[in-house]
Amino acid sequence: MVWKSSLVLGAVLSIAACPSSAQQRAEFDACTAEANGVSSKMLDCGKVEIGKWDARLNAAYQRLLHGSADEKRAQLQQEQRAWLKHHLSETHRLASDPDNGSVAFLDSQSFELDDLVQRTLQLEKRLTGKP
Repeated sequence: MVWKSSLVLGAVLSIAACPSSAQQRAEFDACTAEANGVSSKMLDCGKVEIGKWDARLNAAYQRLLHGSADEKRAQLQQEQRAWLKHHLSETHRLASDPDNGSVAFLDSQSFELDDLVQRTLQLEKRLTGKP
């Protein structure tokens, strides 16, 4: 039970890093609290949250892509492909860890959410022009 709480806490802390995400965080917190430590319900909460962050990441990426000159656009595309390759590889690796049993899916999802949040915040930061 402690490990489940730690995984959820890690994802929540990642989400908390962005003040504009307070409503998303509140919804995720409420969902995970209602899950009462039931893995399948926690995975459902994570799936919804991942969907929101994925849409946000895609919007930021598209805005950056369309606002970039050819050379910068090619560099951004290459960077995004490299990030996505690592993201998918690590997500699949964690999900298929034979030593983790059913926890593997929670580990995988926790990584996936944290990685999406971090990448989204990086791209959004570029949009604002802040270093």
